[in-house]
Amino acid sequence: MKRIINYLLVSTMLFTANAYGQQVATASGNVRLVTTAGTKLVLNGGITFDNTSLLTSTGDSIYLLAYAPATQANWVDNTAAGAMDPASTGHVFFNGNIRQQFSGKTRFFDFTLRNTQGDTILTSCEVRNVLHLDTGYVYTESGYGNDSLLVSNGLVASIVSGSSFSESWVNGRLSRVCNLSGPANEYIFHIGKTDSLYAPIKLDKFNTNANTYTVEYFPSSPFNRTVINNPPVDHVSALEYWELTANGATTGPDAETKVSLSWRTYSQVSPTASVRDSLIVSQYVDNGGYKWDKTGTFGIHTKTDLPDETFGYIKHRDYMGGYGFADRRFTLGTMSKYNALPVKLIYFTAIGDGNKVRLNWEVANEQDIRTYEVQKSLTASNFSFLSNVSSRQMSQSNYTDFDFNPANGWNYYRLKIIDQTGNFTYSPVRAVKFTKGDEQVSIFPNPATDVLNVLLPSSYVNTVSLQVYGVDGKYISTLKPSVNAVRMNVAALPAGTYILRIIRNNGEVQNYRFVKQ
Repeated sequence: MKRIINYLLVSTMLFTANAYGQQVATASGNVRLVTTAGTKLVLNGGITFDNTSLLTSTGDSIYLLAYAPATQANWVDNTAAGAMDPASTGHVFFNGNIRQQFSGKTRFFDFTLRNTQGDTILTSCEVRNVLHLDTGYVYTESGYGNDSLLVSNGLVASIVSGSSFSESWVNGRLSRVCNLSGPANEYIFHIGKTDSLYAPIKLDKFNTNANTYTVEYFPSSPFNRTVINNPPVDHVSALEYWELTANGATTGPDAETKVSLSWRTYSQVSPTASVRDSLIVSQYVDNGGYKWDKTGTFGIHTKTDLPDETFGYIKHRDYMGGYGFADRRFTLGTMSKYNALPVKLIYFTAIGDGNKVRLNWEVANEQDIRTYEVQKSLTASNFSFLSNVSSRQMSQSNYTDFDFNPANGWNYYRLKIIDQTGNFTYSPVRAVKFTKGDEQVSIFPNPATDVLNVLLPSSYVNTVSLQVYGVDGKYISTLKPSVNAVRMNVAALPAGTYILRIIRNNGEVQNYRFVKQ
């Protein structure tokens, strides 16, 4: 006897007045559950659909409540075509305050997310009518592909929210079928990350031939962000990017759209309206080699500020195709060196240097930065002020500072980067396990493309030589550094593995392996 349904709770409040208590249903074969007008199905403890099992809801609602002590998903769909009957017209709610999960491909008619504290995890689910995002966040499975939440209803208003999307969006990939055209029919993709980064985009489609687009937002530095087509692009965001692909036609009239990217406080767009006008939609495309470039005809893109000027959209000028996997990356770009987006923190390091810890960082586009506040912690939380370093307000600068009183053991450091308006952002945290007298060497990035940074202790300056050898032992070059921070040009080296040999005056030799891409 195969157990298909574990527990089916029938409630006096949600069913009829004379039905109450708990009912347990088991079956040796497939199961078909049907809800009719006036009934609600409450799952409390888990339900599994196997084989060709179907759930049909006719004109009414299905409420899904997770069983509080349970850690498993409260709905598992193991069917080949999805447990939701294609003829269903009912409304499906996810309610509750713990994480809930659907596993397997499932088709809904209407779907409402109203999870007050927990998240919802979906795998390859489709909403055929209206998706309601009221409270809670939808997580889709990680990895690239068509595994997203698909809204197949081509109406612009097929995604709605009772909270104006302030409390609910898709934290992963969202797909939409788009078959309307023109700026009056822009499709909004309600996506973001975490519980504070709502980062939607909009698509203005060229024609009315249906095509499906998939979008995901990433609050991290874009790939190859310093490889740009300059001019006209001065630089692109250091903080975020979007991936946008078409699941049908990727080029030609059926694919063409105008893309609008949003910005928010996190984006650190310039607070000066005239500088903000330099914003453009930038795409990573093959333009004589892949690089970040403008989209469409050269010139100012269409900018839309909301009243508080901390959120808005930038829309590129022309209908554009090119939404395949290779061209999927988009981000905010600018034609002005004064539009921070924000300061480019190229690196920030902390290493032991004898009786102190030395902090090095390199930045670009710091014209709007007022100061760098170095902060320290012994616990990786509750950071306190260590020192202030004034910005040189140059296009590119290197900085060095010291902690002259590090504690034995772990020390943690970060930068608070403060701009001219008082807004700020934090660098990543750097940890140092300090032992008095210890001298550390740091080399990065590894693998390297054009430049290999070598950070040396103070006692190494003018007292060591740096020698580069091939992995086969063949000598290549020698450098005698007169500074702590050495930038070695490795662009001319063939791709492969190399040895950096540091030879001190006392004869001590240190070897570091690095890869040239």
